[in-house]
Amino acid sequence: MQAFAHCPASTLSGIRYLLTDIDDTLTHEGRLAASTLAALERLDAAGIKVIPVTGGCAGWCDHIARAWPVASVIGENGAFAFRRQGQRILTTWWEDEQRLRARQRHVMTVARQLLLNHPRAALAQDQPFRFADVAVDHCQAVGPLAQSEIRAIIAGFTAAGIQARASSIHINAWQGEFDKARMAVRVLTETFGLDRMQLEQEVMYVGDAPNDAPMFATFRHTVGVANIIQHRAALGWEPRWVTRHSHGAGVEEIAEALLTARKGVESVKTDA
Repeated sequence: MQAFAHCPASTLSGIRYLLTDIDDTLTHEGRLAASTLAALERLDAAGIKVIPVTGGCAGWCDHIARAWPVASVIGENGAFAFRRQGQRILTTWWEDEQRLRARQRHVMTVARQLLLNHPRAALAQDQPFRFADVAVDHCQAVGPLAQSEIRAIIAGFTAAGIQARASSIHINAWQGEFDKARMAVRVLTETFGLDRMQLEQEVMYVGDAPNDAPMFATFRHTVGVANIIQHRAALGWEPRWVTRHSHGAGVEEIAEALLTARKGVESVKTDA
């Protein structure tokens, strides 16, 4: 990982889509700072589309799509994407909603068995608002659990044929071929019409945890906020750059760099 300060202006000026994780990337201790929200507002006003890509629940994502300055939001690690059209929320499902819900019931059965063996963990408090996955809390309302116990829970899901990845606060478990990266590519190509070259040149992703690895592996321009360093051994795939600041302040650092680069290009065009 290189310091984000070394990211070339020529790269920054070409970014049109900023995809970002939420927990411990945009937020700090579960809170979104006013200054971070203002940075997202400035990006939106400048024509840079912000798309949160999160393991967060459907209920939370509905609010984000309605109230935040975002072009879309991808939730539950890629099970769906919401975007606002007027007062309506349009949904892109990875696959049939009823199939997702049926698979979720099976994952829940496995999760409850695992929790019997790991009583310090618990279902996430937002589980009732999830459509497709099951979230096991390891560092939000419980814990923090040791990394060895987190790995044991993930191994239990994997042994049952279930995908599972750890974020900074939850272990998200689901059945299906989706993940953050696959749904992100689908949304960018099908909803926003990007081609392969645009995916490479115009998209930047920022995250903080091991469950962001598929995004880091998929997109060319990737950034970790500074608090990602604590998870470096578990990442599997590292982002290209890392910010000086952690959490939302790191995203603000990225936003400022993108906006400065955009102004530089506009100034050159005006002078010409």
